Amino acid sequence: MDTAATSSAVVVASERTGGATATDKRPPAPKAFVRQQVPDRILRDEALNAAIAALPPNYNFEIHKTVWRAEQAGVRNVALQFPEGLLMYACVIADVLERFVPSVEQVFILGDVTFGACCVDDFSAAALGADLLVHYGHSCLVPVSVTSVPCM
Repeated sequence: MDTAATSSAVVVASERTGGATATDKRPPAPKAFVRQQVPDRILRDEALNAAIAALPPNYNFEIHKTVWRAEQAGVRNVALQFPEGLLMYACVIADVLERFVPSVEQVFILGDVTFGACCVDDFSAAALGADLLVHYGHSCLVPVSVTSVPCM
């Protein structure tokens, strides 16, 4: 078989299988998907945006995303975990969640310092009966998919 015919057969097979062939050792290309977007009714809510304006603009607390996630899950009890330097904003965010997420009955602020700002304190959140833990701070090496309480 001639090399031009062989390479074109590999290209055709590669296109049909998403990039991988029997002779190709590369993993298939990841499938692209779009995560659910925060609805416009939340993004454009004037009262919510006014409440968010009380927070400093140099931090991104992702309040719209948090409100949407809590609404979707229908959570009643939310735990907020902050590193020590951001605890001063905890009450404002707790008030926002209590006001703008109808299902939220209680918001717990985890004020105890963990080992590091990235450590997720899901055990305390579970002990308090939280349905959702919102962790503020940089990411940790432990994936949040293995926590005992749903976490974002």
